[in-house]
Amino acid sequence: MKPRNYFQGRQVVMLASIDWGATWQRHQSLAQAFTEAGADVFFVENTGFRGPSLGDFSRILERVKRLFRPTRRQKNRRIISPMVLPPTHKAFRLLNAVYFAPLIIAKLRKRGLTEKPVVFAYLPTETTLQLIDGLKPEIVVYDCVDNFHGHPTPPNDLRETEAGLIKLSSLILTTSSFLEAQKKALHPRVKRIHHGVNPDFLNYAFTPSTEFKRFCYFGTIWDALDYKAISSLATNGRTVDLIGPIKDPPPLLPDSVRFLPAVPHEKLAKKLDSYDGLVLPYAKTEYNKGVVPSKLYECLATGKPTLCSAIPSLIEFDNLIEVAKKPSDFSKIAEGLNKSETAQKRRKRLSAAADHTTGMQVKKIEAELMACAPDATDMDKDRSSK
Repeated sequence: MKPRNYFQGRQVVMLASIDWGATWQRHQSLAQAFTEAGADVFFVENTGFRGPSLGDFSRILERVKRLFRPTRRQKNRRIISPMVLPPTHKAFRLLNAVYFAPLIIAKLRKRGLTEKPVVFAYLPTETTLQLIDGLKPEIVVYDCVDNFHGHPTPPNDLRETEAGLIKLSSLILTTSSFLEAQKKALHPRVKRIHHGVNPDFLNYAFTPSTEFKRFCYFGTIWDALDYKAISSLATNGRTVDLIGPIKDPPPLLPDSVRFLPAVPHEKLAKKLDSYDGLVLPYAKTEYNKGVVPSKLYECLATGKPTLCSAIPSLIEFDNLIEVAKKPSDFSKIAEGLNKSETAQKRRKRLSAAADHTTGMQVKKIEAELMACAPDATDMDKDRSSK
């Protein structure tokens, strides 16, 4: 009989740091992959990290609207919009503890969640700790994809709440060497596992670029981006499209920079095929030190050149991407692509993407979870006998 995988028949609760939307990130990729591996997935959208700003108004309004809609369900995946206050004030935390967190737990139970789920936590906040306490999980995984300690407006007791989450976690996953080193000083089981790319994206027949005039960035448009780099690139007849939701108002940019709405993930490959190159223009900040964008392997899967800022976690990929040491270098690199770009570089990018499908990454996560629970095979036998 074929052996069962770790996720087959399990319930997985993902306490996400984002909302489910067109901007596809690690959270959605893993949720989809866990479902395909046989898990029953409950995706709880962002429960908050900082106080709201004016730029959050449209997102908050959309969240309120979703509260009155039926739970979104896709196969064995349920998407839960939580009613919760940000963990920034004592009064908010008290209300969360006595009312809003239990309300979320009750909503999950009503949607079919039973006892001892596997919890993937993304936000090291008091709210997350409250939810874990109510969920009574079999195992907790802290999937750390951000350098929260570099955030400009973190909760005052971030170190304490993250320490609480680390203590509850059997496994910590990270995506960059920076975050891996940071967490290894705090926990005995830390594993760096990059994001993956969907095989459907890999199978799209992207057209090789012959000229390098049209570039794009896809993802959330916010203060983490380096707009000087974008302005540098959008010169000498080149254009840059910024595709995605606007979280923070951008500065005034050249007319050769356009803002376009987010594209559904299933249509993204076709959209990217119309560009000559892609760009990951991240500002050099403390928060961005640990960033390995979830879109990196999607960029590589196009085979097209990807121009990136020289933040620590991206320099590691300098054999696959074009690293700009300063904003003005984006223009210089683009100018030289006609000479520097080769079929060999394209094949190398495609090969790297093929070696990092989401399914492959989930297998690595599964192996780590099995190592955390040596009796997992016995538990699987118990499940199959019921």
